Amino acid sequence: MESKMEDRHKECLLKNRSFLCSEMSLSAVLLAKLTESGVITDEHVQKLQNIERNDTTKAAVFEFLSEVLPKRGPEAFDLFLKALCESEQRHVAERLKKCLSDDCSGDAGTFERLQHELRTHYDDKLQFVYPIPWLLTERFSLKETFVQRRLRVTSGARKGNEVKMDEILASVGEGRNKRILVEGDPAQGKSTLCQALAYAWSQPGEVTQNIKSYDLVILLHAGDLKGQSSVTEAIKTHLLPIDCDITSRQLQELLLTKNVLLIIDAFDEASSENEILNQLIEGKLLKHKTMLVTSRPNFLENKLRHFESTFAVEGYDEEEQMEHVKRYAEHKNIDPEPFISMLIESSILDLCNNPLNLTLLCKLAMSRFQAEMTFQFTHKTFLQFLTAKRIAQMDREERLARMQNLLCANYSIKLMRLIGELNDVPPELSHAIVKRCPPYINIYPYCSDSCRRAILKLGNLRLQPPIPVNVNLGLSPNEEEISFVKRLIECKNIERSAIWIKPRDHTELRNMVSELRIGQADSVQQVSINFIFLEGNPCEGLSFGNNLNGLELKWFKQSHSYLLEAALDKPLTSLHLIDYFELDDKCISLMHRLLRNQHLQSVKLMLRLPWEHPCGRLFLADVAQLENLQILEIQLNNSTKKERRSLETILKRNKLIKLTIYSDYSRSLNSVLNDSFHSMSSLCELHLRCANIIDLPNLRHLDLVNFTLQYSKLNDNWIAHLSDVLLSRLSESNDNRIALLSDALRSWRNLEELNIYFDKDVSVAECLLRKLFEAIAGCHRLQILRFEYLEIGDSVVPSVCRMLESLKQLRQFTSRYQRDESLTEEGFKQLEPIIKRNGLNTFVD
Repeated sequence: MESKMEDRHKECLLKNRSFLCSEMSLSAVLLAKLTESGVITDEHVQKLQNIERNDTTKAAVFEFLSEVLPKRGPEAFDLFLKALCESEQRHVAERLKKCLSDDCSGDAGTFERLQHELRTHYDDKLQFVYPIPWLLTERFSLKETFVQRRLRVTSGARKGNEVKMDEILASVGEGRNKRILVEGDPAQGKSTLCQALAYAWSQPGEVTQNIKSYDLVILLHAGDLKGQSSVTEAIKTHLLPIDCDITSRQLQELLLTKNVLLIIDAFDEASSENEILNQLIEGKLLKHKTMLVTSRPNFLENKLRHFESTFAVEGYDEEEQMEHVKRYAEHKNIDPEPFISMLIESSILDLCNNPLNLTLLCKLAMSRFQAEMTFQFTHKTFLQFLTAKRIAQMDREERLARMQNLLCANYSIKLMRLIGELNDVPPELSHAIVKRCPPYINIYPYCSDSCRRAILKLGNLRLQPPIPVNVNLGLSPNEEEISFVKRLIECKNIERSAIWIKPRDHTELRNMVSELRIGQADSVQQVSINFIFLEGNPCEGLSFGNNLNGLELKWFKQSHSYLLEAALDKPLTSLHLIDYFELDDKCISLMHRLLRNQHLQSVKLMLRLPWEHPCGRLFLADVAQLENLQILEIQLNNSTKKERRSLETILKRNKLIKLTIYSDYSRSLNSVLNDSFHSMSSLCELHLRCANIIDLPNLRHLDLVNFTLQYSKLNDNWIAHLSDVLLSRLSESNDNRIALLSDALRSWRNLEELNIYFDKDVSVAECLLRKLFEAIAGCHRLQILRFEYLEIGDSVVPSVCRMLESLKQLRQFTSRYQRDESLTEEGFKQLEPIIKRNGLNTFVD
């Protein structure tokens, strides 16, 4: 791949082009040396030799200088000089070296001009602080209102000590790596700290010598480096005026020769696909220059070895809170007493240690004693408002990173509450909302009026593609709720994905299906009906629209068979029949007909029939004929040979992406599963209930993203086997089991969700639990990990901690129904910092 040469080298070649065309020879030795070093390829050589044969040597040299060499990367020029010397053309190389040297000596005054440009830029842009990012009219003097931040040393011999802002630069040693990391939670003042350092450097003689000792201070946001070809280009783009005559070559020379402090703010906001940023941190660029990087916690865990010193921004203590509100009051020319009294209110104590929150609280407090109200919030909590505002401002990458520790439903609620409070959506906000919409929205019966208003506002925005919305109407919805769904259906920019209803009687069911036009082309085309509270006798006249493509029936009885009739001949892609207790001949016949619908892609048959009832053999043969089936969830007990053949046909067709089987798992059924795993390359999700995976060694041949093992007899042998399937850090061995472990590593490399529900009556040896935790620790893409009836005793807590620490992408950890009291308070204290890490949503019961 071709890349650009440095500007100063290109300028040197351009200035000396006439000399080179006259004096330089494309000799065989020169071309050989250039080829060996990778500066040119054999194709280049052939092209240059053809030009020399058909035209002149000068023409070939001109082609080499103008079209080939400048495109061969930043190292090509030095390699070219070396090749010239080795091919008896040293005088040419010396001429070029002298040209470069003369250019550098001609840069007198460039350093002073650069200092001036940077200082004037910082003086203009950094003298004010904007503590509320979305309210740029609210600004404060950095010099007069900034509260000096405390930092705690988090590495080295001084670990645990507190230092002031300027002192973080005091211990940077000569010839050391000189990388400094400052971490802190959002809105704790990391960016203001960077701003204060750069601004202090720009001012004449008012700060300590630590910052003044630097010839140049370069302050960039991490995002400023994205899309740039070099650090110098980022500086020219973001810090220098367009008409500044300082060239990239001159700037690069000054960065290399002067004492430079490079400040990179907000690594966490722009770390992905930012090669220059990573090279700076790793010392591959500007290795001997001091660099200070800020980030939210845990974003640089895999790069900590590159930092000489690390610090954490401390939250405001009581003295700093007092200083903050006094300076705020002085800035507003008002009495500080109301703010001071606010600091002792117990309901907001947790907010006061954060500069942003404290500023907002001060603005709210002003409404108590000023006639004109500054702000009014109708959200349920102040934090919900802040969260909604923050989410609305995030770019896509940051939002996705933050979404890792938020359930989609919760995220949607916060966003909806924000939108619902607006009387009107201005165009600029509309654009931001469209860009940052969640992937889907579920509406539940307890959703607030504000959320519902927000959904309808979304429906009027230009969402491309339309956002999927599922509606749960719950038990006996009122007229207002039905009216809301009707209005939702009319929204052009909302995809009416599914509706869930729970009618009390057959008449109510018929009326809802009719009124909401379920199954019609311009309405909801997927419906889930829960019959658990349904009473009375069936009524006439229920029918679905001809576009019904999804039907789910729960707690179904044979008297409800008219629903099956209404779904016949509809283009169903999903049919889910759950918790059936009664099946007469009519129901069985209708189900056979429905299961022969060749549009079906998802089938779920979880029928709560007596244990001895041959429910699987009634329908599995029909399912085996579905050519487009991708999802199968089935309860299969007492399976016959014919059923197992049908199941084998489904599995070996290799179209399933999700398989769920609840069964007695006889050896013969396990054999069908185990033999089929070889050919199931499309399977991503596997959920087994009551299975004995000792009989399923071929699990390692799958490439699973989601795996669940539920209510199995999880004894010591089982744990050993599952660990074998998952374990990822293995030494070489001739043992067959070790070979199986290595195979399993390659097949489970994409695992993102793991659910293990232990048997509450069977204990597992601690040594094997440790082996299991070690195995899970190797699943580096894991995002969701759930346990039930797990024994986390004090003795295995270190293993759990190591497991969670290694799972960098984990965003949800759940351990429900702790089996005994072997986890003491002391053990939990060890576990607590890990499970409370930023970005990890944890529930431990």
